[in-house]
Amino acid sequence: MGVLDLLDEECKMPKGSDATWVQKLYDKCNKSKHFMKPRLSNTAFIVCHFADKVQYECYGFLGKNRDTVMEEQINILKASHYELVADLFMDSDKSSFLTPKTIVKVTPAAKAGSGSAKQHKQTVGSQFRASLTLLMTTLNSTTPHYVRCIKPNDEKSSFKFEPKRAVQQLRACGVLETIRISAAGFPSRWPYQDFFSRYRVLITSKDIKRTDMKTTSEKILQNIIKDDDKFKFGKTKIFFRAGQVAYLEKLRADRLRSCCIMIQKRVKGWVQQKKYRLIQNCVLRIQTRIRGYQARKQAKFIRETRAATRIQKLVRGFVQRRKYVAICRSVLAVQRFARGKWARIRFENLRRYCMAVIIQKWIRGWLARRAFKKNVAHIVFLQSCVRRKIARKEFKRLKVEARSVEHIKKLNKGLENKIISMQQKNGELVKEINSLKASVQDTQALTVEINELRGKERVSKEASNKIAQLEEELAVLRQTLEKEIGEKVDLINEKDYLESKQREMEKAFNEENNRLTQELKSVTELQQKMKKEAEDSVKQRIDDESKMLLDEFNSERGAHQKLLKDYARLEQRFDNLQNELNRVRGEPTHSRNPSNVSTLSIHTDTTETIGDELPDDDIGYGSVHSQDRRSKLDRGDWDQVSPKDYSPDSDKKGQVTKLEDVSLVLKLQQKLKEVESAKLRLEKKLESIENDSPKDEAKRAQEQIRLQELEMENAKQKGDLKTLRAAAAKGSDNEELIG
Repeated sequence: MGVLDLLDEECKMPKGSDATWVQKLYDKCNKSKHFMKPRLSNTAFIVCHFADKVQYECYGFLGKNRDTVMEEQINILKASHYELVADLFMDSDKSSFLTPKTIVKVTPAAKAGSGSAKQHKQTVGSQFRASLTLLMTTLNSTTPHYVRCIKPNDEKSSFKFEPKRAVQQLRACGVLETIRISAAGFPSRWPYQDFFSRYRVLITSKDIKRTDMKTTSEKILQNIIKDDDKFKFGKTKIFFRAGQVAYLEKLRADRLRSCCIMIQKRVKGWVQQKKYRLIQNCVLRIQTRIRGYQARKQAKFIRETRAATRIQKLVRGFVQRRKYVAICRSVLAVQRFARGKWARIRFENLRRYCMAVIIQKWIRGWLARRAFKKNVAHIVFLQSCVRRKIARKEFKRLKVEARSVEHIKKLNKGLENKIISMQQKNGELVKEINSLKASVQDTQALTVEINELRGKERVSKEASNKIAQLEEELAVLRQTLEKEIGEKVDLINEKDYLESKQREMEKAFNEENNRLTQELKSVTELQQKMKKEAEDSVKQRIDDESKMLLDEFNSERGAHQKLLKDYARLEQRFDNLQNELNRVRGEPTHSRNPSNVSTLSIHTDTTETIGDELPDDDIGYGSVHSQDRRSKLDRGDWDQVSPKDYSPDSDKKGQVTKLEDVSLVLKLQQKLKEVESAKLRLEKKLESIENDSPKDEAKRAQEQIRLQELEMENAKQKGDLKTLRAAAAKGSDNEELIG
């Protein structure tokens, strides 16, 4: 038995004391080489430790060893809510365990025995013996080279640790120096087999050689650690510097974690796919059943709705048709009386309005013509004065410029560029004129076709006596045409005279040009400076004259369009007179009676009779009158409208009116052709202006002469236009007289 066993045995004795315990030690342990008795004391004993001999006094050993704790108190502490307190008082077999290559947990209060009933009888010595046994077991399970005992504090008090004092003890023992030396070298050593078994996950299968673990380990380290100084290969082990094994452990943990994630991903994906397919099949079956039920229900609803709709449609249609027939009868009766009254009232208002309009028209026309003639006379006089003054200034300037060689050079410098720009502008004008020509040709073709159709219609409908009368009118028109042709011949002769005069002037200018050309040869330097100014002035003049001609051409085109409108209006009146003539003869024509007249038909019929000036006329139901009377209303001859207009005597008057209208139409056609010929003449003149390209001062003078000629021609065209307007006015007066 040892010291602790004898101490426990003495504690169990009822009358045990420290002296009796020491005597038992002297008797039982005196033979051991680790136990000695002091020579001069009977209350002390000596224990031979590995470091030195230590003497202990026996006083207080039994009292300290009997410091036991009750079982109920231990159980209460075990059931504590604080995890640390509960772990401190757990049983030794549950709270501590020992495995190879693991850190051993040491519990100071571990029991020596295994019986739970004896826990309250454990002494301090037994607990120390159990703790010491556990420490020795832990040390024996490892291969330590040395053991050093470190005191946590100098007072040897529990639950107190002084770091500085512990470091001093470690430094005194040489532990820190040993650790430093070990860290400076290769502190970690691994056999090849153990290294391969643990770190084989860091290499691929194709690089593994199971017969040669050293080569495989070299491949692993070469791929991971690039610095060869961090590891060395021995015969049976691999040596690593500090920190390399931790780095390998980190790589191994990352690789294992990624492999686990990959396996989990595949397994979870397979499980979810299987679950998804199962759910999808179930959903499809449910959807199939539900959709079938809904489709059958919808089909039944559609059949019932269609049948109900058809029944409702027929019933509602019958009811609404019956209501509609009754309403239509009432509305037609009301409309018939209302429209008749409204038409009569409107007819009276229109009659008064037309009388006022005609009076205003003649008065305003007379005042406007008088003011226009006065303004034209003043404008012509002012234009002649201004142009004479401008021409004189221009002539003087040209004489001065002709003497200046530098100016002539400037005039001839950029002439080619100006010619190109003029040609481009002229090309645009030619395109516009060609488009106008095409439109005029189309109009002529349509006019010819209309005349042919009307001629055929007249041949088929008119009687032989009407044909003779028309031939007489045609002879009169031919005489008028010959007279107009004679006037045009005079104009052509006058034009030829002007052209001959122009050629003479051109010849004179050419001679002057030759003289100036000789002078230009001697003064070429001055010509370069003056050429630019001449180009700008000529370009501006040509542009102004071209714009003026285009404006005059546009005004003539507007007058031409107005004549076409008048021509169309006269054609419409001719058709109306033809229909009236047919009606008088008794031929069937399209007419409307009060039973089939609607608002649209009333508006259309009124528009045809009254014309463009009164587009809103309505004949009504109770105010039907003849076309002849409507024409009188249109012209404002209200005094001539009488009940006689509705008598059969109006037939002869209608025939005469028709003949006069035909003659007026032929005259207007002739005037239209004359206007078109005048337009063609102007286009030719414009083309000649575009084709001419001035090269010197003589050409510029020639261009001015041509512009003057165009102005004269334009004045003639204006006179022709006035003649046409007078003829149109005369035709309208004749029409009024015929009416």
